[in-house]
Amino acid sequence: MKTIDNTVKYLRSKNAGPFWITFDAFCYSKEDAKLVYDAFERERAFIADTFNVTSDEIELFYLPAINVTKMSFPRRPIQGNRFERDMHGGQQYVTLLDIEV
Repeated sequence: MKTIDNTVKYLRSKNAGPFWITFDAFCYSKEDAKLVYDAFERERAFIADTFNVTSDEIELFYLPAINVTKMSFPRRPIQGNRFERDMHGGQQYVTLLDIEV
């Protein structure tokens, strides 16, 4: 089974300011980046549910020139909130690794 984990070279999540989080999937080829983009698109409902956003709030970007797929959405809770568990958003990508491409 081909998953995000064994398709990307590197997947990271990080703050895009205190109110947004962004995920960057660095791939080996533009074809792999497109597979990741399509998987994120197909799994919008799962991603929305996992990160407490609506499907419409998820922004996806396919950047074939640099073999990257990017995804961003509002961060809930916001950075610095007393209920927030990952101040820099650096560990959020882990929940996406098992998505099939």
